[in-house]
Amino acid sequence: MAHEEEGEAEEEAVMSETEYMLEEEANLQEEEHEPEEAMEEGQGEEGARELQDQQQGSEHPEAGPSPLECPLEALEALRADMEPTNGRGRRSFAPFQLRLGQRRHHRLQQRSAHMQGIRGFWAKAFGNHPQLSAVISEQDLRMLRFMTNLKVSPRSPGTPNPEVTFPSACRRILLFFGKNSYFQNEVLVKEYVVSAAGYRASHSTPIQWSQHYEREAYRRQTHDNGLNFFNWFCGHHLAGSGRIAELIMDDLWPNVLKYYERKKAPGEGSHRRTGSFKMPR
Repeated sequence: MAHEEEGEAEEEAVMSETEYMLEEEANLQEEEHEPEEAMEEGQGEEGARELQDQQQGSEHPEAGPSPLECPLEALEALRADMEPTNGRGRRSFAPFQLRLGQRRHHRLQQRSAHMQGIRGFWAKAFGNHPQLSAVISEQDLRMLRFMTNLKVSPRSPGTPNPEVTFPSACRRILLFFGKNSYFQNEVLVKEYVVSAAGYRASHSTPIQWSQHYEREAYRRQTHDNGLNFFNWFCGHHLAGSGRIAELIMDDLWPNVLKYYERKKAPGEGSHRRTGSFKMPR
């Protein structure tokens, strides 16, 4: 009877944490719209000034460009006229951007703290993800149950989109673990170079396997033909490695609560799936 009460109490605690995290994410989404509303107000004021300028221009037609004016000179004049307006726009948006970044950082810290209070949170989220679960073996799940947190370096405004040609940039995945019998590392980091060609692995933390598990880890890395989570982490040239990183950074991490709560379809996860990875739309 006591065990049943403890189980019910733990389940209520998990549900309470889950509801709180849902509310936190909803609040964060509302706050992210604040800069947009402020910009819309600013655009409205700017539009009124432009309309006034147009009306004044219609009253003084001689202010327009001469038909014989050089197009290049006209463009230079327009650029000089627009520079003060662009500068005002950047200055007015900067405080909102800073405030939003500070609030988001604080909320993410709160989110991480609550997740660490739910045992096996990240293992369940990985196992419920329809694409990532294809590379999560039973042995991976046993090790991922010791995972306490996951962080990714956010996509900054200068980070290239793989669909557009831009210079390369670096993004990182950080995996935090509690004390376990498999390896000694508390933090595992994997880095990717992101360019027009996609995600390319560039570095990963060497895993310090425990003495009793070292032989099994070596066997999995050298004899396991299938792709599994820790082979992905240690290897840099495995097929699908970049897509796995993309799924973790841009889908699992920002939507982790959705996958933690997701109910699997009948038969899903009962066997290892293989094939190409596709980003969910």
